[in-house]
Amino acid sequence: MVSFDVRRTMKTMTGVLVLLALGLPSTTFSQRGAQRQIAENLQDEIRAAELRAGPNSAELIEPLTTLGQLYENGGEPLFAAVAFRRAVEVVRVNYGLHSLEQAPLTRRLIENAEAAGDHELAWDLEQDLLTLAERHPDDLRTARILRETADRRMDILARYNAGEFPPEIVLGCYYGDGSCNAGSSHSVKQRLVFEAQTYYAQAVRIILGNQRYSSDELPQLLMELAVISYRYGNPSLGRRSLSYLLAYQTKNSRDWVTRIDALVQIADWDLLHAVGRDAEDAALAEYAQAYELLERNGTAQESIDQMFSPETPVVLPAFLPNPLATKEKHESLGHIDVAFDVDRHGRSRHVRVLDTSANSTRLAEKRLVQLISRGRFRPRFEHGRVVDAAPMAVRYSFNDVRTTDSDDWSLYWAPTEALRWPHAVGVARGP
Repeated sequence: MVSFDVRRTMKTMTGVLVLLALGLPSTTFSQRGAQRQIAENLQDEIRAAELRAGPNSAELIEPLTTLGQLYENGGEPLFAAVAFRRAVEVVRVNYGLHSLEQAPLTRRLIENAEAAGDHELAWDLEQDLLTLAERHPDDLRTARILRETADRRMDILARYNAGEFPPEIVLGCYYGDGSCNAGSSHSVKQRLVFEAQTYYAQAVRIILGNQRYSSDELPQLLMELAVISYRYGNPSLGRRSLSYLLAYQTKNSRDWVTRIDALVQIADWDLLHAVGRDAEDAALAEYAQAYELLERNGTAQESIDQMFSPETPVVLPAFLPNPLATKEKHESLGHIDVAFDVDRHGRSRHVRVLDTSANSTRLAEKRLVQLISRGRFRPRFEHGRVVDAAPMAVRYSFNDVRTTDSDDWSLYWAPTEALRWPHAVGVARGP
């Protein structure tokens, strides 16, 4: 029997060694010496705990997890998987077969399976994790599982859009057209987006259901939903997300300008998705209300102008980077000067190129003019009234020769792909 003092000393020394090891780069472990010694110490600790408290003692969870992390950071995914699986078994004995205490370990197993190139195992483990989450629909830990899974779906989509063919496309049967191995790329994107939106929305519902209105995770989730809803077409869910974001900022006493900015972004959304002149005028009324609230609260005119009449026009939606907000630098390769008018409903008029640098191309000029012509802008306000035709002049500076012919600009101006699906109502029920 190991005395209490000896056990405490062993655990303290092991903890120090593990912390040092985890702070080292993986290449250090190629030397094997330090890693082997730390692993042996942990194994001694595990054996001592088994002798002292039994083979399924809860005391084993921490050292088994640490051992798995050690192997994981040392580039040994198979050894890491053995340690994590043993930890999962102990968790299930002590906390129940379907407890969420095993979720972090299962996520580790997923990462290790991917590192080992076993994508099928990683997919099966993720499905097990989602099934586990279904048993705890109101637990905040389930919200994290859902958000991480949604992030993974968006990562798969990004890789697929970039020309890759992630194995999850077949494993998850995202073609869904009667075959898991072939079909429409549109179907793949449609189903990935739908699934991600659903998981994000469910995570928001859980956080709100637990009255965690001050959760730092909530605004990030809501903004992610808004971005996806804009790029892939779900106006009702996007607006609801922005409305909840405004409520979050109000509930948590955010500064006045930040709260009004959220209100203005709702007006931006309504203008972008307005159908008909009445709907557009209703959005203008929302802008006017926000302007009035700023004035009534004594907000500095500089802050009001920055929101409603900045030097560089605000491209909608404002939560994406403004492609016109470039700054000329010493290393700038060139520029294109453009002029245009922004009408009362945020549409551009009379777009024309004023001047260009010598290395600008005709194609770049044409694309910039087209993007401004197709884009939507925040209407300009002066003294609380919308300007019918606000003249604008912008210098677009590029610092990379590829920028002049980039197709990526389109992401800032319109949805990447307006996806429509028959079950959109299911997502709209989200938060």
